[in-house]
Amino acid sequence: MHRTLYLMRHAETLFNQQGKTQGWCDSPLTPRGIEQARLTGLELARRGVTFDHAFCSTAERCSDTLELVTEAAFGEPMPYERRKGLREISFGAYEAKDQFLELHDDEFGQFYVQFGGESQDQAVDRLEADLKEIMSRPDHHNVLVCSHGGIAISFYLRWKDHAKVPPTVFGNCMTYVYHVEDDVFSCQDMFVADFSSLEQPGMPAQPMRIDANARPKR
Repeated sequence: MHRTLYLMRHAETLFNQQGKTQGWCDSPLTPRGIEQARLTGLELARRGVTFDHAFCSTAERCSDTLELVTEAAFGEPMPYERRKGLREISFGAYEAKDQFLELHDDEFGQFYVQFGGESQDQAVDRLEADLKEIMSRPDHHNVLVCSHGGIAISFYLRWKDHAKVPPTVFGNCMTYVYHVEDDVFSCQDMFVADFSSLEQPGMPAQPMRIDANARPKR
């Protein structure tokens, strides 16, 4: 019998708004990000989703998102565990730099290692190890994990041969729904709440369209 993992990206942060690279560094949620998290919680409630347990990375942007989402969904924040293995990819010396300085997608793999960061495989290896350990725990049948955009899409790409849906959109609070059985992760669905009420000049609220092999911004 499969278990279900809801792997969610955090809500909009100050660095997202300013177009800065954000891996192991952190920045607070924006007012719009706070509302995104609230709307995501309401979407979970509308879908009738409940969770046995909840986890997030050690970044404050993820713990704040998780608390806001679960409070909106269930009336009060869920208890949760923070784990370093769920952090975003580390970009070393590129942390907090303007995103236009980043390299092209097809050069990503090992590039940031020389600057004290992680390779894509190193980051996905630690995330996958953490998720396998979490999903193997007793009574962990329906689990929420709030993590990050870059590592979430990298994880999807590792398991894309098992996926039932293509990663056609990407945005804050984007949620991947995985069936997990025998340590195999099969993405069954992706969804994001309706953020059309949060449109801002130059900052569209709806998630952007992406190529299946692209590396989205953090």
